[in-house]
Amino acid sequence: MAQRLVRLICENCKRSVQYAPEQLQELGLNPTEWTGKPLYEGAGCLECSGTGYHGRTAICELLDLSDRVREMIIARRPTSEIKRAAKEEGMLFLRDSGIDKVRAGLTTIREINKVTFIE
Repeated sequence: MAQRLVRLICENCKRSVQYAPEQLQELGLNPTEWTGKPLYEGAGCLECSGTGYHGRTAICELLDLSDRVREMIIARRPTSEIKRAAKEEGMLFLRDSGIDKVRAGLTTIREINKVTFIE
């Protein structure tokens, strides 16, 4: 299991933001999928001391050691192959967990990009 903490958007000063397709691309998001979708940021207020964030939540991933994955690890297969096999078996990676929190309006894409890799 791997986990990271990300800051939650302050509910008191939360506001919707729109990004240009070029900005979405730079943030590691597919512009065709995310254009028009609501993204949120905190403007900063007295509640959050001007940061736009208040509190934290965890994003996590769990590798289930199936027989197939276990055999790949023992055989010292490349990490990319192991990750591909785990994804085929339904594993959600840290980034996927973070993107789910962005879709739910709990945190920002910039916060997720600080703790995960853009693939």
